[in-house]
Amino acid sequence: VAPSVHGLDVAGHNAPCRTVGGDYYDFFPYGTSRIAMVLGDVSGKGMPASLLMMGLQARVQVLIEEPKSLAQVMTRLNRITSANCPSNRFITLFFCILDGDTGELTFCNAGHNPPLIVRADGSYTQLEGGGPVLGILPDIEYQEYHEQLAAGDALVIYSDGVTEANNPAGDEFEIEGLSAAVIENRHLPAPTIVSRINQALTVYTAGAPPADDITVIVARRVA
Repeated sequence: VAPSVHGLDVAGHNAPCRTVGGDYYDFFPYGTSRIAMVLGDVSGKGMPASLLMMGLQARVQVLIEEPKSLAQVMTRLNRITSANCPSNRFITLFFCILDGDTGELTFCNAGHNPPLIVRADGSYTQLEGGGPVLGILPDIEYQEYHEQLAAGDALVIYSDGVTEANNPAGDEFEIEGLSAAVIENRHLPAPTIVSRINQALTVYTAGAPPADDITVIVARRVA
């Protein structure tokens, strides 16, 4: 359940494709109006991926306490992950702090799908900027980036299980399918937008079981 944050309406959902998943998302509120949001995806499936993600989750929770620099947190996460990650594995991770009072979004991206910002007028952009995946290059220094959300704008963070979901013809849902589902429902509460994304995926895939974990976070600015 997403915590209550002044000026924001936040919801998240994860559906593992097997009994244990390699996706992870979490929320960390700071005070009354700021929230950190994290979404990660381990390469591979099943128990090995899940164990690697559990290790990352524990490290995030230690490092997350009101960070002065998201870039420093991501750089440290990568250094630790690189020392503990098997050579055939890696982790993509998106990590941000959103301020409900000002609409300022600060983010760091380690090889993860670029999140969407769907604007109140129905247009959308993808968040540009980031570094490589976690676990491969231990000495990388990550950078943080900034964006602004106005009232009515929505941030959508997702795993590749969403955009790479296939229809019976083998075509992928892609960013066009995701953005369309959000734009159509952008005036609704965040939990409803999440459920409408899942409904759109079910229709698109004709109800086929997902081939990958499906994880979505929606954060709307309501102030």
